[in-house]
Amino acid sequence: MRALQRGAGLLVAVILIVTVAAFAVIVAAGQSGGDVRGNDMHADSLQALYLAETGVERALRRFATGTACAGLAEVINDLASLQMAGGRIDILAGLTTDFSGAALVASQTQCRVRVTATVNASNVSRTIHAIVDRNLLEGPANPTFNNPLTGATPSGWTVLNPANAFAPNGSPDGTAPNCRRSAWTAKDNPAAARRATSTVNVQFTLTPGSVTNFFFYRRVINRPAVNCGGALPNPNGPALPAACGAGGNSTVCFRFIGVGGPGNWTIGSNTAASPGPGLGVCPTTFNPCSTSYPGYPAKTTIPGGLTMTGATSVTQFVYYLQVQNAGRREIFLDHIEATNNTAIGAAHVRVWRDCSSAADPVNCV
Repeated sequence: MRALQRGAGLLVAVILIVTVAAFAVIVAAGQSGGDVRGNDMHADSLQALYLAETGVERALRRFATGTACAGLAEVINDLASLQMAGGRIDILAGLTTDFSGAALVASQTQCRVRVTATVNASNVSRTIHAIVDRNLLEGPANPTFNNPLTGATPSGWTVLNPANAFAPNGSPDGTAPNCRRSAWTAKDNPAAARRATSTVNVQFTLTPGSVTNFFFYRRVINRPAVNCGGALPNPNGPALPAACGAGGNSTVCFRFIGVGGPGNWTIGSNTAASPGPGLGVCPTTFNPCSTSYPGYPAKTTIPGGLTMTGATSVTQFVYYLQVQNAGRREIFLDHIEATNNTAIGAAHVRVWRDCSSAADPVNCV
C-alpha cells in the first residue's frame, strides 16, 4: 500500500515537473516571439526614418530648383530605386513658420518641409520636419551679421573694409547690446562719399547664363544738417566698381567672382535717403540701439536680377555700400539672400525634428 502511495506521489511530481517545463517553454516562446516582433518593429521604424530623410532630400532639391514652398506636396509610392518595395513617402505642402509658429525670417529662401514615410507591411511610420534654406550665402557666410551677437566683427566675412564698418547696435529691436546687427557705413556733412565693402568665400556651381536674384533689407537715414558726434568708420572703403553705378544718395552693390565668362558679375541698386520716425534729433552716437532708428522697410530686390553670363562656378561674394551728397547720412544692410534655381551645392537643411510622437505630427505640436 505504501509503495502504491509512493508511486502515485512520484507520478504527480513528474506530471508537475512536466507541466512547469511545458509552461516555461510556452512563456519562453512567447517572449521570443515578442522580442522578434519588437525587433521587426524597430527595424521598420528605422527604415521609415531613412525613407523620411530621403523625402526631405527630395523636397530640398525641388525647393532649391524653384518649386514654391507651398507647392512641395507629393506622394511617392514607387521606391524601387531605393530597393524598398512596399513603402510610401508623403511630402506635405511646406510651411513658412518655424517650430514655435513664428514666421521664418528669410521667407524668400527658407521653408519648413514636412515628410511622413510608411512601411506598408507593418504600417510603421515616421514623421519629420526640416527647415531648409536655399540661400547661396547662408552656409559659409553670415548674411544676417548676427553671429556673434555682440563684440567681434561678424563671422564669415573674411575682408571687411574698413574693419569697423558694421553696426553692432543700429536697430530699435531689443535693448543694447542685443539688437540686430547690420553692415553699415555713415558720413558727416558736408563730407565726401563714404564707402564700405566686405567679402565672403562661397562654393557652388550653376548653369551658364542663369539669373541670380537678390533680396535684402536696406535702410538709409538722413540726419539733421549739423554733426551729431560719433566716430565715422575709418579709413574710407575703396572705390566702387563702375558696374555698381553711383546714383542717388546711396548705393548697394553685389558682386560674384568665379569661373566662366568675365569671372565677375556685378549688379547695383541706388536709392534716395529719407528720414524716419524719431529722427528729428540726433542720437548721441551713429548707431545706438535706440528708437531714433526705425525698423527696416519691406525686403527689397534688384529688378531683373543678375545674369551670370558664362558662369560655371562661384568662389566669392562681395557687397559694397556707399553714401554720398550733402547731408549727414547712414546706410544699413541686413539679411542678404541670393537665389539661383540652377545652383548646386548651396541648399542645405538648417535644422530638423522628429515629430513622430507629437500629438499633432502634421504640424509638429
